[in-house]
Amino acid sequence: MKKLTIGALFFLLFALISACSNETGFKEETAKETTTTTTAEVKGDEVFQKSCITCHSSGDITGGQIKLDSTKIHTDFKTEANLANFVKTNMPKSAPGSLSKEEYDAVVKYLWDQK
Repeated sequence: MKKLTIGALFFLLFALISACSNETGFKEETAKETTTTTTAEVKGDEVFQKSCITCHSSGDITGGQIKLDSTKIHTDFKTEANLANFVKTNMPKSAPGSLSKEEYDAVVKYLWDQK
């Protein structure tokens, strides 16, 4: 009888630890997804600093002589897709089309979201 009780307690303890372990794993995966999203949001800023800052400034980021004005961006380009087409075709001026699709997408989103 004593062995059965100890075995049952061991089984319950194992089940409880397993349940807690799975919940923690889920929380860690959710945290990783949030970190990935944050990294993606920052990337547009990083691409801008790497590839655009030589000629342009934007918001708090200062660099070249031509300051990008978010109001003008939204006036000149009615949609984000229009801006993306222009940037992918013409920028950077010294090497148009030289960035990866992900870099262009990130920097266009960054520029479009400037207020």
